[in-house]
Formats: sequence, structure tokens, C-alpha cells
Amino acid sequence: MTSARYLLAVLILLGAALAACSGNFGSGTTPPNGLLPSGNLAGISPTPTPTPNSASNIVTYGSSGSFQPLPTVAGYGGAIAFPVPSPKPSGFADVAIGATLSVVRPPDIPDLNLATKGTKGKKRDRPARALAYITLLPTHDMTLDSYPRIAVDVPRDIVTIYRENELGLALYNASSKDGTFRLAAAELDSSTPPPTPSPNPSAPPPPTAIPVSASPTPSGSPRATASPTALPSGVTPAPGTSASGAVPAASPTLPPERILFAGTAATLKLTANRPVVFALYALPVATPAPTPRASGALIQAAPVASGSPVPAASGPAPSTSGSAPAAAPTGT
Repeated sequence: MTSARYLLAVLILLGAALAACSGNFGSGTTPPNGLLPSGNLAGISPTPTPTPNSASNIVTYGSSGSFQPLPTVAGYGGAIAFPVPSPKPSGFADVAIGATLSVVRPPDIPDLNLATKGTKGKKRDRPARALAYITLLPTHDMTLDSYPRIAVDVPRDIVTIYRENELGLALYNASSKDGTFRLAAAELDSSTPPPTPSPNPSAPPPPTAIPVSASPTPSGSPRATASPTALPSGVTPAPGTSASGAVPAASPTLPPERILFAGTAATLKLTANRPVVFALYALPVATPAPTPRASGALIQAAPVASGSPVPAASGPAPSTSGSAPAAAPTGT
């Protein structure tokens, strides 16, 4: 009798456990084996791809003085040309130089405005804004008769803020003793056109223009309309317009502006595996206030083209005798 009661209690407990398990599976808990349903879950997003802050390539100092392309990053790019040694010393050989373009300050490089981290170093009275850094790392010791010519591609959003005369190149040479950036290391070369930038193979193609045909208007003058076949496939005209209505073409993104800096006529010594950094910076120039015009100053009217209507002026009509305007009477 006792054994039967014990067996009955075990069966009751087992049934209760099975019922609890079946309820948990339907209450939204994690399925067995750790499987998750497909699709993006709330609060879980894919890790974004980090945007690079720098890019590097190899340029050569030696027999050629032509421009060599610099890497491109964050809309900045350009080209660099080294002076050709003349005459070439005995045993001269080309030197490979690593070129890195970055939009953040490279490590172990001083601040452009003389500020030193952790100390109360002096600062420039007019702080400059660093835009990009061009780091040259030679593989051998070398001496340049003049600074290299550097063409920099500046994004349009920067060009619209600063004028060309507000941009400059600063120089930091890790082999020098001062250990600071020297502003105005190169001047703008406005007399020589900068080299033509090489096309970017990764850039999207420009938008295709919509063919336009002329159709006569009721008055007889031609009117430019888009061809019906110019509309993209699957696009229907807006309500109230026909398929021949003009469709504006998308405007392409403006490319960066290339600015050329001339090579300063000064000797530049580079040490193997020691960086030389050219920093592109912006230093706003104060705009002079407009000169106030004296009260009662005479303003000369622009000549009126022959046959064009002249707006009527209030007051007596001017004399047509061609004489100069009479002087105002003086007070008595």
C-alpha cells in the first residue's frame, strides 16, 4: 500500500514538471540550443565600418622631377614633386619615400599651435586650424636643394569657408632641434597651373544628361522639352503633367579644388626613418572694413545704352545740352 502511494506521488510530480516546461517554451524564452530567430533584433545593430583617417603610398626622389600622386583620404589628396639634383653626385641612386596623408595628427608630432600636452607651453597669438598632414618617411639620408612642390586637393566644404590666401603649409622636421611646426613653409604658386588630378577609379560616373528637343510653342518660339524615352524605366509622370515634361538632371558632386604650393628655395635635410611633416592649415585673414563714403559725395550714373527705355524720374527733366551739372548754389 505504501509503495502504491509513493508511486502515485512520483507520477504527480513528474506531470507537474512537464506542464511547467511546456508553458516556458511558449512564453518567449530562449529556444533550446541557443538558436535565435532570423532578422535584426531590437537593440542589436551591425558594427559600422570605421572610416579611415589616413592612407599611404610610395613616392620616389631621384631622376624625375615630375609630380607623383599622393594618397587620398577623407576628400583630401594631391601630388608631390621633388627637385632633381644637378649635377648628380657620384653613386647617386633613387630613394624611396613613404608618403602618408592623414586628417588627424600623427603620433609623436607636436601641436601646430605650440601647445604641449601636460605643460604650460606658449601658444600662437593667432591659432591656425590644422586640416591635413602629409608625412614623408625616407629610407635613406637625403638633402634637397629646395622644398618639394606640393599640390593639395582641398574639399569644397573647406574651400567655401576659407580663401586661398588663408591656406598654408607648415613644416615639422623630426631631425631639427626646434621640435615645432614652422608656419608659412611654402607659398601659394598662383603663376603655375597645378597638375591635373588623376581620375579616381572608385568615383561614381557622372549622371547621364536627359536628351532635350525643341518643340514649337503657340507663339512660334521653340520650347525645350524632354523626350518621352528619357524617363527612367518604371517612372510615371506626375499628375497633371505629360511624359514629355522636362525632368531636371541630378547635379554631380563638385570635385575638390587643387591648390599648388611652390617649393621654398631653402635646403631641406631628411634623415632615414625620421618623419618630415607638411601640415595644411587655415589661418583666417581679417577682412578690412569698407571705407565709409563721405556725405554728399557725387555718384556718377552708368551710361544708358542707345534705344533702351529710361525710367521716368520725378522732378524736372534734365537738360540735354550735354553740359556738366550745375553746382549747387551757395548759401548767403
